[in-house]
Amino acid sequence: MREVAARVVVPGRARGPALISADPISFLGDVDIRSGRIVGELESVANASLAGTVLFFPASMGSAGAWRFIYQLHVHGTHPLALVPLGMPDPSVVQGAMLAGIPVLTEPALPPEDWLRNGDPVEVDGEAGVIRLLREEGLP
Repeated sequence: MREVAARVVVPGRARGPALISADPISFLGDVDIRSGRIVGELESVANASLAGTVLFFPASMGSAGAWRFIYQLHVHGTHPLALVPLGMPDPSVVQGAMLAGIPVLTEPALPPEDWLRNGDPVEVDGEAGVIRLLREEGLP
């Protein structure tokens, strides 16, 4: 099992499949809150569902109202289980995650593309400040 250190922004724990976006995400315009699907023109995650995933993304874009959309994803049960922005997240994203009870870890010690693939089972431990790969390394 691989553990990668990360900075805790919103504590909590979650387990789910990794969803890795190479594109910044606007929760206001790129995500359909009812389905949790990416509807924006984000090539790396086109039409993927955020629901039940651990979302790795470079940054968020857009509105100071992102917190409402993240919270509405939670209300509809279409939210990611954890957020892992590669840099410090927008305060509105943090606010939405706090309201929805979604852990946020940032600045992982290794870029996700170096040790993860989409769908890999991961655990975000916002108490210990680590992200764990739950599959044996070297396995498909």
